[in-house]
Amino acid sequence: MQIENRNIFTLPALLNILFRGRWIIAAVTVLGLLAGIGYGIVVKPLYLASVQIRPGIVAYTEQGSPLRGWVREDLVHYFESSLYWQDMKAEERFKEMVAPPIIRAQFVASAIQFMAGGDVITLTNLDTGQARSGAILESAMASFNNQGFRDTLSSDLNLTRKGIEVRMLGINHEIDLVEAKEDKISLEIVQMQGEQKLIEYERQKLVLDLKTLTGENAWRQRAAENVLVEVATATKRLKAAEAMLESVMRTENDAREAGETGGNPDDPVVEVLKQTAGREQAGRVGELLLTVNELSNTIYEGGVKADSLLARISANEQEMKRLGLVGDLVLAKRETDVQRKIGDLRIRLEKELPHERAMLNTGLQGEMVKLHNIAPLEQVGNITISDKPVRPRKLRAMTLLTIMAFFGSLALVFVREYYLVNREEITRPTRI
Repeated sequence: MQIENRNIFTLPALLNILFRGRWIIAAVTVLGLLAGIGYGIVVKPLYLASVQIRPGIVAYTEQGSPLRGWVREDLVHYFESSLYWQDMKAEERFKEMVAPPIIRAQFVASAIQFMAGGDVITLTNLDTGQARSGAILESAMASFNNQGFRDTLSSDLNLTRKGIEVRMLGINHEIDLVEAKEDKISLEIVQMQGEQKLIEYERQKLVLDLKTLTGENAWRQRAAENVLVEVATATKRLKAAEAMLESVMRTENDAREAGETGGNPDDPVVEVLKQTAGREQAGRVGELLLTVNELSNTIYEGGVKADSLLARISANEQEMKRLGLVGDLVLAKRETDVQRKIGDLRIRLEKELPHERAMLNTGLQGEMVKLHNIAPLEQVGNITISDKPVRPRKLRAMTLLTIMAFFGSLALVFVREYYLVNREEITRPTRI
């Protein structure tokens, strides 16, 4: 049987060493695995919260460009020095914390530095609470802003805020004026619509006036025709009366001539008869003269009345023409002007004033954005929190501890083997 020489380092000798220490290797490796499992059970999970920040805007130029008041080193020093803890520990939600949480502030030049206005810094925090990890970053940034407003630069911040608030107040007043203009224009439209109705009433009145004048002319025309008929009848009667009067006068002259030439002038009877006949003849002549005068007056008055009626008819016809022109020109022009004014007012009410209000609201929104962005620190984007714990990495921990235990067990086996081989020399007393 060949005896193994342990002082010779060969592959079979190495394998024999490992085989002899197999239980040590297995035991230590299992202990490492158990340690990894225990690490994953004992250590609390940690969630990672991160956010990107940069120096905040403290003022604006006349052209609207932002002016920033801090530099990158100020922000990094503030968070790396845990200066936020003074404000954070006073908050109720962090009362169980006895030490300031660690926030890392990292500036990477190759990160999103394309954004105009300041270097971007990434803040990260690890905490056992998923929501609290983000709340820590939020509280730390609020602490920087609070202290920044109390800093010497706060004068610029306050002046900028006051200036923006004054401009916003002026814009709100202009918006109120736009509303007042709308109410005024609405009243003007109602007034114009009332004037439009008034024009319609005038047009209806004009139609009624034309109907009235037309009716009057028809009545006067009939009256004039009746008067002319009466005048014609009276003229005929006048001619008959004049003819009768001429006949009576001729008969009387004939009788007078006959009396002067014949009969006894001294006969009283004859004288009485002559006188009686003369008186009757005179009465007939008087009646005829009276009839002639009355008929003449009737004819004259009838002619005057007919001329007056015809003149009135002519005047009414002229008035009707004038009213027709008023309706066709004056009222039509007034109605066109009113419709044009109403159209202009509606354009102002529906187009110009809404555009003016929209421009004012846009300006107000711009001022509100400026006011919202005024702060010592500007947050770029939202706070992101990992959905799953980033610490501990259980699988990696078990793997590393198992591998470390395995290689440690190998080292332990080799040390044990060295001790067994060289035990006599190791335990031999040293001579002085």
